[in-house]
Amino acid sequence: MKILVTGFEPWNKWDRNPSGEIAEALAGERMDGVEVVSTVLPVVHGEDIAQVVPLIQTHQPIAVVSLGLHGRASRIHVERVAINFKVVDGEDLPIVADGPAAYFATLPTREMRDAMNGVGVPAQLTYSAGTFLCNHVMYSVLHYLAEQGLDIPAGFLHLPPLPEHVAAGLCGGASMALAYTKKGVVAGLEAVVKNGKERFGVEIV
Repeated sequence: MKILVTGFEPWNKWDRNPSGEIAEALAGERMDGVEVVSTVLPVVHGEDIAQVVPLIQTHQPIAVVSLGLHGRASRIHVERVAINFKVVDGEDLPIVADGPAAYFATLPTREMRDAMNGVGVPAQLTYSAGTFLCNHVMYSVLHYLAEQGLDIPAGFLHLPPLPEHVAAGLCGGASMALAYTKKGVVAGLEAVVKNGKERFGVEIV
């Protein structure tokens, strides 16, 4: 059994992206016998989902958990809604022409939040993944799974910036150390794995 975790590469002024670093660090880790498969996505509309789909097809994961950087977050945001909207070169466009206006995350979001808070990492449920690549990959993955009739839970976690980002003046005063953020992500993934094993009737050892 596999769980797919995606993050994003650095882009623009952000010379480090904790989402990509954590995704890379988790590759090959096992959680209750479930192996983490991960990838780091380009910050380019369309190329993100083009990289994720083959991994879903190959690994048939029990869940897809995407990670991204939120420059103003003070805690991990467990996103619950992705909208069919993107801004490209100043133009408002749909992600999928004639696609649904929105998708709700199908991950066990409340359990994930509670698991993160339970290990001392602040997390909250939030209801807007934005209009950039974070929302794009969340919507695109959920749309692909719905179109294919695949019963694979998916959703998105927005991660706070690093302390060095604040020191460099790239964002406000909120930040979270990488190790601390990773601890929260792992707790969230463990909640997803537990939920997935229960759904598939697999004994948790």
